[in-house]
Order: sequence, then structure tokens, then C-alpha cells
Amino acid sequence: MSAIRHVALIGCGFTGTSAFFQLVDRYPVREISIFEKSGRFGPGYPYQPNECRSYLINNTTDTMCLVPSNRRAFLEWLRARNGPGAALDERGHQPRALFGEFLEEAFAATRMAAAIKGIKVNLIPFEVIDMSEDEAGTVLIGWSEGRICADMAILSTGRCPDFDPYQAARPSGGARYIRNHVGTNAFDDLPLDARVHVLGASLSAYDVVNRLFSAETGCRFERGADGELRFVAGRNRRQVFLCSRSGRLKKMQSRLPSPFDPCRFTMSALREIAAKGGLSLEVLARLIREEAEAQGAHIDGKELLEPYAHCDAREAANDRAGQVLAADIAAAKAGGAANFLVNFFAAAQMTIWDAFAERLLGAEQERRYRQEFETAVLSYAAPCPIETAERLLALHRARRLSVLPQVRAVSLSPDGSHYEIAHAFGNDRAENLINTTGSVDRGVRSQRQPALVKTLVERGLMKPHRRDDTELDGAAVDMTTFRSLGSRNIYVANMLLWGPGFFTSSAFLMASIVERLLRGAFMQAHTLSERIIPTPTLSKDAPESIRQTVEAV
Repeated sequence: MSAIRHVALIGCGFTGTSAFFQLVDRYPVREISIFEKSGRFGPGYPYQPNECRSYLINNTTDTMCLVPSNRRAFLEWLRARNGPGAALDERGHQPRALFGEFLEEAFAATRMAAAIKGIKVNLIPFEVIDMSEDEAGTVLIGWSEGRICADMAILSTGRCPDFDPYQAARPSGGARYIRNHVGTNAFDDLPLDARVHVLGASLSAYDVVNRLFSAETGCRFERGADGELRFVAGRNRRQVFLCSRSGRLKKMQSRLPSPFDPCRFTMSALREIAAKGGLSLEVLARLIREEAEAQGAHIDGKELLEPYAHCDAREAANDRAGQVLAADIAAAKAGGAANFLVNFFAAAQMTIWDAFAERLLGAEQERRYRQEFETAVLSYAAPCPIETAERLLALHRARRLSVLPQVRAVSLSPDGSHYEIAHAFGNDRAENLINTTGSVDRGVRSQRQPALVKTLVERGLMKPHRRDDTELDGAAVDMTTFRSLGSRNIYVANMLLWGPGFFTSSAFLMASIVERLLRGAFMQAHTLSERIIPTPTLSKDAPESIRQTVEAV
């Protein structure tokens, strides 16, 4: 491939929209083909504009971006939309549906910019089911009604398929089971006096709680003179139980920005330690503790990993959850050293990503991290809004919300009337069960994968991520360019990077991946062109970084 003229984007939610914008804005492409099986280009799975308005973005409004260089894009769009003088909390949390509207408008504006620049855009509302490469590296892409060729393809399909280990409820049995809380009206059938068991204590679980106690259900939340939020039930008499293995609750982002530059936990330090063969999880923990001490903070490692270590009864565990929730809210409101770990993971996000990308941790240490520590880390690295946590605490104090940790098994009763939830303190009978565990299947050889992934694996164009000959979650990619190993011009920018890389959920991280992917692919293409053609002529629109690379060669 001597130049990239035609790019295919497979999936157009947030990541696909970011890639579309960056291609049109920065690169000399002539044609872009965009596939989106839903037919709605822009918002993607988590940001559908018609989704429940109680589902909030966990990141603050002033950090939501489309390109990593401008993290205030969503904020400025809201200001323009609301008009001068409109009140807007920069550190607040808007409905995810509203960000979906922003993405739809960004997609439409980018399409107009493409037309002005003379870039042909093909919108194809179908699922890609077939992909291959010919000897020249041209990517051949097929769907149910056609086939095209492109110079490169980017897999920006977002979520991996759900992994649902629980048996579906029978229509005649009596039990209700909601396997996915997004894009469903099943909540409308839940009585206002229902006892609801929610599997998981993640951001999705918090979304469900917000929905079960939304204003539309007749209840409300009021702030008292002491500043505490209180629950006013109205006609809503529901009781909710958050059920999970660890019972670990999400932390909250600081009310006020508390940025800092880590001085010990840096890439240069990590590389130096790794080069000497000494980088381990214990060393990483020591570096983080040193950062904390420099900020005047203290980390209790045992409490972080085992928040219910001394709870020998269900009531004690639930009381402990309320204490932790109240303390975390206070820490987030205070900010600074009080909320150190949340601030640390926000500041060190790209450093952690690069450490995984460069495989600075040994294989055994990485596997140990995934098995023993990842969920604990994500409670800090993927925090929730303070306002959501305050609602949970108000519900907990009103005895409408209980936390049930150490869940061991979930099974449908023989007669289908309820689910049995086995936990360390006994068993619960659940007649209304909602699964928010967020379990997705990131194994590229899994039979749950869509036809496209299966085809790529069968043809050797995608391989599983491996460490020491052990297959792990995620796809094997060149972590500099995100090219799928085994292919020449197929690139990965979706959840299959969560395996070789760190957590892939934030808008900033995925926009950064797209930026790196496109820069690497176009640099490589122009370098190849230089080798084939002695005196290349670059378009005047080519990015300066590409110009400098070609001139350096």
C-alpha cells in the first residue's frame, strides 16, 4: 500500500465518530465508508438519544471530548446550545443520552466538512460479516447486500458480545429477568412495590438504581438544611438489593479538579525498573504509596482489597457498605489527598496504558493483576458521579437499598417462580432480577463473537492476545499502531484492546487510541511510499507530523 485513500470504519458509535472526525480533519483521504448496523450513526450503544435520562455520564462534563487535545468539546457544545447566561455545572454529570445528541451533531457536521473538502462518504447501515485481504494488502469487506475494497479498515465496533451465564426466566414461571438495562422498556413492568435484586455493583447497577427511583416513579430526593440528601418515597415503595461477589462500591470523582503530575509513577521510572527485571505488582503498589505520601495521603491496602473482611453477618456487611459510601462521598467533596486514588488513576491513565502496551509487567504478574486486583483498581479508575452516590446513600439510609456482598451462585428455581441467590450469609429469593454485571466476552476464539471476528480468526487476520503461550482476553495487536497481528491493514479500536491494554471505557482514552492509530497508519503508509517513489509529493493538507516523518526518511 503506497497511500491510504479509502478508509472503512466498522461501527460508528463514539470511537467511530472520533475516527471519522479525525480522518476528515487531519488526513488526505478521498473516501470513507462507514458501517453501522443500527442505522444510527454517531451515538453508539451507551449514548442513544432516546435512552433513559436517569443514566448519567460517569465523567464530568468538562472532560468529555471527541479528540484528546480538547476535553471541553461537549461543555462548549452545551454552552452554545443553552445560550448565554445559562447555568451549567462544568464538574457535573449530564445524561448519557445528551452526549449521544452531541455525537449525532458531531457526525453530521463532520459529514458536511467532508463534502466541502471533496471527501466521498458512504453510509452503510448493515453489519459487516466478512473481511479478507488480497496479496496487495487491500481489505475486502462484505455485508449481506454488497462488497467493497478499502486501503485500511478500523474495527470500531465498541462492545464485545455479552456473556450471560444466567438462565432466562420462563414466561409462565413468574420470575422476571432483565438481562440488559440499555434500550429496554422491561422496567415499565416492574411494580412500584417490587423487591428487585440487581446483580453487580458497577456503573450500570447505579444506572438501574437511578431508573428504579426516578422522578417518573413518584419519588424524589430533597436536600435538607444540613446539606444531606434525603429520599421522599411518594408512591414508590420498591426495595433494591445490590448483589455482587466483592460488594465493592464505586468511588467518586472529586467535586473540584485535583490534578497533579505523578513524579514517581512515570514511564521513565517504570521502564528503568522493568529493564532491571524488577517490576512487579508490589513495586507498583510501593510507587503509588510514595505518590500518596507526597500528597499527604494514606492508602490502606487491606481495606481496598477486602472492604468486608470483618463482617460476619449480612446486616454487618450492609452497614459497612453504608459507612464506606458516606466516607467516599465526603472524600470526593473534599478532594485533594482525601480522594487521592481517584485523582491518581485519572492522572496516570495513559501511563498505565503505555505500561501494558510495552509489556513492562511480566506475564505472571499481568495474569495476577487481572485475576486479583483489576476489579479493585476499576472502582477508582472508573468512578461514579457524586450525585448518584448521594442518592444511593439516601436510599440506603431509608432502608430502600441494601448491599449484599459475597454472592456465590445464581440459579432459576425448578418451577421458574424465582431465582435463588446463594451468598456467604445464606440465600435470597429474587422474583425480579436485573443483570448489570457488565460481563462481556473478550475471547477472540469464543463462539459468542460475531461473524466478522470469527471470520478474521479463521483466516489468521486476528489472533488472541498471548503471554508466555497462554491465551488471554483481547486481540493480539501491534500496540504502537493497533494493527491486528496477522493482517497488513486491519486495525483494532474497540474493547478487544482490553487485554493487551488497560481498561478501554473512557472517551478520552478511546479518542487517544484513535489518534495514535491514525498517526501510526498514515506515517507507515507514507514511509512505504517514500521507499517506492524517490520524490513523493504530499498533499498540502497532510499533517505536519507526516511531513516531518517523510522528510526525515
